[in-house]
Amino acid sequence: MNSQTTDRLGETTTGFMAAAEKRVAHRQMRCLTGVSVEVAHLHGPGRHLEDLGSNRPRLTAILEQIGGRAEMLLTPFCPTQSMPPSAGGAVRHLTFVPAGVPLWQFTRQCHYIRRLVVDFDLPELAVHFGEAFEFTSRLTPRVMFHDNRLLALVELLADACIHTHPDDRLYGDSLALAISYNLFGLRGQEEKRGGLTPARLRRVTVLMEQSLPRAIPLKDLADMIGLSEGYFARAFKASTGMSPHRWYLAAKIREAQKALLQTSDALVQVALANGFADQSHFTRAFRTITGYSPGAWRRSHPTQESDFAAA
Repeated sequence: MNSQTTDRLGETTTGFMAAAEKRVAHRQMRCLTGVSVEVAHLHGPGRHLEDLGSNRPRLTAILEQIGGRAEMLLTPFCPTQSMPPSAGGAVRHLTFVPAGVPLWQFTRQCHYIRRLVVDFDLPELAVHFGEAFEFTSRLTPRVMFHDNRLLALVELLADACIHTHPDDRLYGDSLALAISYNLFGLRGQEEKRGGLTPARLRRVTVLMEQSLPRAIPLKDLADMIGLSEGYFARAFKASTGMSPHRWYLAAKIREAQKALLQTSDALVQVALANGFADQSHFTRAFRTITGYSPGAWRRSHPTQESDFAAA
Protein backbone atom coordinates (compact mmCIF):
# COMPACT_ATOMS: atom_id res chain seq x y z
CA MET A 1 0.00 0.00 0.00
CA ASN A 2 1.24 3.44 -0.93
CA SER A 3 0.33 5.95 1.76
CA GLN A 4 1.52 9.41 2.54
CA THR A 5 0.28 12.42 4.47
CA THR A 6 0.64 16.09 3.61
CA ASP A 7 -0.57 19.00 5.75
CA ARG A 8 -1.13 22.52 4.49
CA LEU A 9 -1.66 24.65 7.60
CA GLY A 10 -2.89 28.20 7.77
CA GLU A 11 -3.75 28.36 4.07
CA THR A 12 -5.79 31.43 3.16
CA THR A 13 -8.28 31.35 0.34
CA THR A 14 -10.25 34.20 -1.18
CA GLY A 15 -13.97 33.82 -1.76
CA PHE A 16 -15.02 34.22 -5.40
CA MET A 17 -18.24 35.92 -4.26
CA ALA A 18 -16.55 38.65 -2.24
CA ALA A 19 -12.87 39.22 -2.84
CA ALA A 20 -12.34 41.04 0.44
CA GLU A 21 -13.42 38.08 2.56
CA LYS A 22 -10.78 35.61 3.66
CA ARG A 23 -11.07 31.98 4.65
CA VAL A 24 -8.44 29.91 6.46
CA ALA A 25 -8.10 26.27 5.47
CA HIS A 26 -6.28 23.40 7.18
CA ARG A 27 -5.95 20.50 4.75
CA GLN A 28 -4.66 16.96 5.28
CA MET A 29 -3.97 14.80 2.23
CA ARG A 30 -3.30 11.07 1.93
CA CYS A 31 -2.71 8.64 -0.92
CA LEU A 32 -4.25 5.23 -0.24
CA THR A 33 -4.96 2.20 -2.38
CA GLY A 34 -6.92 3.36 -5.41
CA VAL A 35 -7.76 6.79 -4.01
CA SER A 36 -6.35 10.13 -2.95
CA VAL A 37 -8.04 11.79 0.00
CA GLU A 38 -8.20 15.34 1.29
CA VAL A 39 -9.71 16.34 4.63
CA ALA A 40 -10.29 20.08 4.79
CA HIS A 41 -11.17 22.20 7.81
CA LEU A 42 -12.48 25.52 6.50
CA HIS A 43 -12.82 28.51 8.83
CA GLY A 44 -14.33 31.92 8.20
CA PRO A 45 -17.77 33.36 7.52
CA GLY A 46 -18.84 35.02 4.30
CA ARG A 47 -19.81 33.89 0.82
CA HIS A 48 -17.38 31.57 -0.96
CA LEU A 49 -17.50 29.77 -4.29
CA GLU A 50 -14.84 27.06 -4.65
CA ASP A 51 -14.09 25.08 -7.79
CA LEU A 52 -13.96 21.37 -6.86
CA GLY A 53 -13.79 19.87 -10.35
CA SER A 54 -11.39 16.97 -10.92
CA ASN A 55 -9.95 14.93 -13.77
CA ARG A 56 -10.89 11.80 -11.80
CA PRO A 57 -14.22 10.57 -10.45
CA ARG A 58 -14.75 12.48 -7.20
CA LEU A 59 -16.80 11.93 -4.06
CA THR A 60 -17.27 14.96 -1.81
CA ALA A 61 -18.71 14.71 1.71
CA ILE A 62 -19.77 17.60 3.91
CA LEU A 63 -19.32 15.97 7.32
CA GLU A 64 -19.84 18.95 9.60
CA GLN A 65 -20.80 22.59 9.30
CA ILE A 66 -21.43 25.30 11.84
CA GLY A 67 -23.75 28.10 10.84
CA GLY A 68 -24.94 29.03 7.39
CA ARG A 69 -25.23 26.55 4.55
CA ALA A 70 -22.97 24.65 2.17
CA GLU A 71 -24.22 23.57 -1.24
CA MET A 72 -22.64 21.50 -4.00
CA LEU A 73 -23.44 22.76 -7.51
CA LEU A 74 -22.87 21.60 -11.07
CA THR A 75 -22.93 25.25 -12.16
CA PRO A 76 -21.59 28.21 -10.16
CA PHE A 77 -24.43 30.46 -11.24
CA CYS A 78 -27.54 28.95 -9.67
CA PRO A 79 -27.33 28.35 -5.89
CA THR A 80 -30.66 27.06 -4.66
CA GLN A 81 -32.89 28.66 -2.10
CA SER A 82 -34.34 25.41 -0.79
CA MET A 83 -31.75 24.15 1.68
CA PRO A 84 -32.17 25.58 5.19
CA PRO A 85 -29.22 26.71 7.30
CA SER A 86 -27.71 23.95 9.37
CA ALA A 87 -28.26 23.70 13.08
CA GLY A 88 -25.01 22.94 14.85
CA GLY A 89 -23.53 20.87 12.01
CA ALA A 90 -26.62 18.68 11.51
CA VAL A 91 -26.60 18.84 7.70
CA ARG A 92 -24.41 16.14 6.10
CA HIS A 93 -24.49 15.13 2.47
CA LEU A 94 -22.51 13.45 -0.30
CA THR A 95 -21.91 14.45 -3.91
CA PHE A 96 -20.43 12.30 -6.67
CA VAL A 97 -19.33 13.51 -10.10
CA PRO A 98 -17.56 11.63 -12.91
CA ALA A 99 -14.16 12.75 -14.16
CA GLY A 100 -14.21 16.15 -15.81
CA VAL A 101 -17.69 17.15 -14.65
CA PRO A 102 -17.72 20.67 -13.13
CA LEU A 103 -18.38 20.86 -9.40
CA TRP A 104 -18.59 23.91 -7.16
CA GLN A 105 -19.03 24.37 -3.43
CA PHE A 106 -21.02 27.46 -2.49
CA THR A 107 -21.10 28.51 1.16
CA ARG A 108 -22.95 31.27 2.97
CA GLN A 109 -22.11 32.40 6.49
CA CYS A 110 -20.50 29.08 7.47
CA HIS A 111 -18.15 29.60 10.39
CA TYR A 112 -16.68 26.10 10.03
CA ILE A 113 -16.88 23.23 7.55
CA ARG A 114 -15.26 19.80 7.74
CA ARG A 115 -15.12 18.29 4.27
CA LEU A 116 -13.76 15.06 2.82
CA VAL A 117 -12.86 14.74 -0.88
CA VAL A 118 -11.99 11.36 -2.40
CA ASP A 119 -10.59 11.01 -5.94
CA PHE A 120 -10.72 7.50 -7.42
CA ASP A 121 -8.04 5.86 -9.55
CA LEU A 122 -10.24 3.45 -11.52
CA PRO A 123 -7.40 1.50 -13.22
CA GLU A 124 -5.76 0.80 -9.85
CA LEU A 125 -9.08 -0.17 -8.29
CA ALA A 126 -9.79 -2.51 -11.22
CA VAL A 127 -6.61 -4.40 -10.37
CA HIS A 128 -7.89 -5.01 -6.83
CA PHE A 129 -11.52 -5.75 -7.66
CA GLY A 130 -11.12 -7.63 -10.94
CA GLU A 131 -13.80 -8.34 -13.50
CA ALA A 132 -16.51 -8.87 -10.92
CA PHE A 133 -17.00 -5.10 -10.60
CA GLU A 134 -18.42 -2.59 -13.06
CA PHE A 135 -16.63 0.72 -12.87
CA THR A 136 -19.10 2.36 -15.24
CA SER A 137 -21.64 2.33 -12.41
CA ARG A 138 -22.55 5.62 -10.80
CA LEU A 139 -20.84 7.50 -13.63
CA THR A 140 -23.61 10.06 -13.53
CA PRO A 141 -23.64 13.07 -11.19
CA ARG A 142 -25.43 12.68 -7.85
CA VAL A 143 -25.67 15.98 -5.99
CA MET A 144 -26.16 16.28 -2.22
CA PHE A 145 -27.49 12.77 -1.73
CA HIS A 146 -27.69 10.77 1.50
CA ASP A 147 -26.39 7.24 1.99
CA ASN A 148 -25.97 6.22 5.62
CA ARG A 149 -23.50 3.44 4.84
CA LEU A 150 -21.25 5.68 2.74
CA LEU A 151 -21.47 8.50 5.27
CA ALA A 152 -20.33 6.15 8.03
CA LEU A 153 -17.39 4.94 5.93
CA VAL A 154 -16.21 8.40 4.88
CA GLU A 155 -16.47 9.60 8.48
CA LEU A 156 -14.17 6.76 9.54
CA LEU A 157 -11.81 7.54 6.67
CA ALA A 158 -11.65 11.20 7.66
CA ASP A 159 -10.68 10.18 11.20
CA ALA A 160 -8.11 7.69 9.88
CA CYS A 161 -6.42 10.39 7.80
CA ILE A 162 -5.54 12.28 10.97
CA HIS A 163 -3.25 9.48 12.13
CA THR A 164 0.09 8.62 10.51
CA HIS A 165 1.18 5.55 12.48
CA PRO A 166 2.23 2.70 10.13
CA ASP A 167 -0.33 0.39 11.71
CA ASP A 168 -3.10 2.76 10.57
CA ARG A 169 -2.19 2.45 6.89
CA LEU A 170 -3.86 -0.91 6.40
CA TYR A 171 -6.97 0.41 8.13
CA GLY A 172 -7.06 3.42 5.80
CA ASP A 173 -6.63 1.20 2.75
CA SER A 174 -9.48 -1.03 3.91
CA LEU A 175 -11.80 1.95 4.29
CA ALA A 176 -10.80 3.31 0.87
CA LEU A 177 -11.57 -0.03 -0.77
CA ALA A 178 -14.87 -0.34 1.13
CA ILE A 179 -15.96 3.08 -0.11
CA SER A 180 -14.96 2.15 -3.67
CA TYR A 181 -16.86 -1.13 -3.37
CA ASN A 182 -20.03 0.64 -2.25
CA LEU A 183 -19.75 3.26 -4.97
CA PHE A 184 -18.56 1.21 -7.95
CA GLY A 185 -19.26 -2.45 -7.23
CA LEU A 186 -21.79 -4.61 -9.03
CA ARG A 187 -25.16 -3.19 -8.27
CA GLY A 188 -26.82 -5.97 -6.32
CA GLN A 189 -27.52 -3.28 -3.73
CA GLU A 190 -28.88 -1.02 -6.47
CA GLU A 191 -31.20 -3.75 -7.70
CA LYS A 192 -32.60 -4.13 -4.18
CA ARG A 193 -33.26 -0.39 -4.05
CA GLY A 194 -35.07 -0.59 -7.39
CA GLY A 195 -32.46 1.15 -9.55
CA LEU A 196 -31.14 0.21 -12.99
CA THR A 197 -27.94 -1.74 -13.44
CA PRO A 198 -25.03 0.37 -14.78
CA ALA A 199 -25.13 -1.32 -18.18
CA ARG A 200 -28.86 -0.69 -18.56
CA LEU A 201 -28.60 2.90 -17.39
CA ARG A 202 -25.81 3.60 -19.85
CA ARG A 203 -27.73 2.04 -22.77
CA VAL A 204 -30.76 4.14 -21.98
CA THR A 205 -29.03 7.48 -21.37
CA VAL A 206 -26.83 7.16 -24.48
CA LEU A 207 -29.94 6.62 -26.60
CA MET A 208 -31.75 9.48 -24.87
CA GLU A 209 -28.83 11.83 -25.55
CA GLN A 210 -28.65 10.79 -29.19
CA SER A 211 -32.38 11.45 -29.66
CA LEU A 212 -32.29 15.08 -28.50
CA PRO A 213 -34.25 17.28 -28.91
CA ARG A 214 -36.80 14.54 -29.58
CA ALA A 215 -37.91 12.44 -26.60
CA ILE A 216 -38.12 8.69 -27.07
CA PRO A 217 -41.44 7.31 -25.76
CA LEU A 218 -41.20 5.84 -22.28
CA LYS A 219 -42.53 2.50 -23.53
CA ASP A 220 -39.75 2.21 -26.12
CA LEU A 221 -37.07 2.88 -23.50
CA ALA A 222 -38.61 0.33 -21.14
CA ASP A 223 -38.99 -2.28 -23.90
CA MET A 224 -35.35 -1.85 -24.91
CA ILE A 225 -34.17 -3.22 -21.55
CA GLY A 226 -37.09 -5.57 -20.92
CA LEU A 227 -38.97 -3.69 -18.19
CA SER A 228 -42.51 -2.43 -17.77
CA GLU A 229 -43.07 1.31 -18.14
CA GLY A 230 -43.90 1.78 -14.47
CA TYR A 231 -40.91 -0.18 -13.18
CA PHE A 232 -38.58 1.52 -15.64
CA ALA A 233 -39.71 5.01 -14.59
CA ARG A 234 -39.19 4.20 -10.89
CA ALA A 235 -35.82 2.53 -11.52
CA PHE A 236 -34.60 5.41 -13.70
CA LYS A 237 -35.46 7.92 -10.99
CA ALA A 238 -33.79 5.77 -8.32
CA SER A 239 -30.59 5.71 -10.40
CA THR A 240 -30.47 9.33 -11.58
CA GLY A 241 -32.51 11.25 -9.03
CA MET A 242 -34.96 12.47 -11.65
CA SER A 243 -37.78 11.16 -13.81
CA PRO A 244 -37.16 10.48 -17.54
CA HIS A 245 -39.23 13.56 -18.39
CA ARG A 246 -37.20 15.75 -16.06
CA TRP A 247 -33.97 14.28 -17.44
CA TYR A 248 -35.01 15.19 -20.99
CA LEU A 249 -36.01 18.69 -19.91
CA ALA A 250 -32.67 19.30 -18.17
CA ALA A 251 -30.77 17.93 -21.19
CA LYS A 252 -32.67 20.21 -23.59
CA ILE A 253 -31.99 23.22 -21.38
CA ARG A 254 -28.31 22.27 -21.24
CA GLU A 255 -28.17 22.29 -25.06
CA ALA A 256 -30.07 25.57 -25.15
CA GLN A 257 -27.53 27.11 -22.76
CA LYS A 258 -24.77 26.22 -25.20
CA ALA A 259 -26.62 28.00 -27.99
CA LEU A 260 -27.26 31.05 -25.83
CA LEU A 261 -23.54 31.39 -25.13
CA GLN A 262 -22.13 30.38 -28.50
CA THR A 263 -24.54 32.10 -30.90
CA SER A 264 -26.45 35.35 -31.23
CA ASP A 265 -29.64 33.54 -32.25
CA ALA A 266 -32.91 35.03 -31.06
CA LEU A 267 -34.57 33.29 -28.13
CA VAL A 268 -37.37 31.99 -30.31
CA GLN A 269 -34.80 30.39 -32.65
CA VAL A 270 -33.04 28.73 -29.72
CA ALA A 271 -36.40 27.52 -28.41
CA LEU A 272 -37.48 25.91 -31.68
CA ALA A 273 -34.04 24.40 -32.37
CA ASN A 274 -34.14 22.63 -29.00
CA GLY A 275 -37.59 21.12 -29.31
CA PHE A 276 -39.76 23.67 -27.51
CA ALA A 277 -43.13 24.60 -28.93
CA ASP A 278 -42.54 28.34 -28.69
CA GLN A 279 -40.58 30.96 -26.76
CA SER A 280 -43.09 31.01 -23.90
CA HIS A 281 -42.77 27.24 -23.41
CA PHE A 282 -38.97 27.57 -23.54
CA THR A 283 -38.97 30.35 -20.94
CA ARG A 284 -41.11 28.37 -18.48
CA ALA A 285 -38.93 25.27 -18.84
CA PHE A 286 -35.69 27.26 -18.59
CA ARG A 287 -36.86 28.98 -15.42
CA THR A 288 -37.89 25.62 -13.92
CA ILE A 289 -34.38 24.18 -14.38
CA THR A 290 -32.15 27.21 -13.76
CA GLY A 291 -34.28 29.69 -11.80
CA TYR A 292 -33.71 32.35 -14.50
CA SER A 293 -35.33 33.42 -17.75
CA PRO A 294 -33.25 32.64 -20.89
CA GLY A 295 -32.65 36.34 -21.58
CA ALA A 296 -31.51 37.10 -18.04
CA TRP A 297 -29.29 34.02 -17.99
CA ARG A 298 -27.63 34.97 -21.29
CA ARG A 299 -26.98 38.56 -20.14
CA SER A 300 -25.38 37.40 -16.88
CA HIS A 301 -22.93 34.94 -18.45
CA PRO A 302 -19.72 35.41 -20.41
CA THR A 303 -19.81 34.02 -23.94
CA GLN A 304 -17.45 31.12 -23.27
CA GLU A 305 -18.40 27.49 -23.84
CA SER A 306 -16.64 26.40 -20.65
CA ASP A 307 -19.01 28.50 -18.55
CA PHE A 308 -22.29 27.04 -19.66
CA ALA A 309 -24.24 25.28 -16.94
CA ALA A 310 -25.07 21.58 -16.79
CA ALA A 311 -28.62 21.85 -15.56
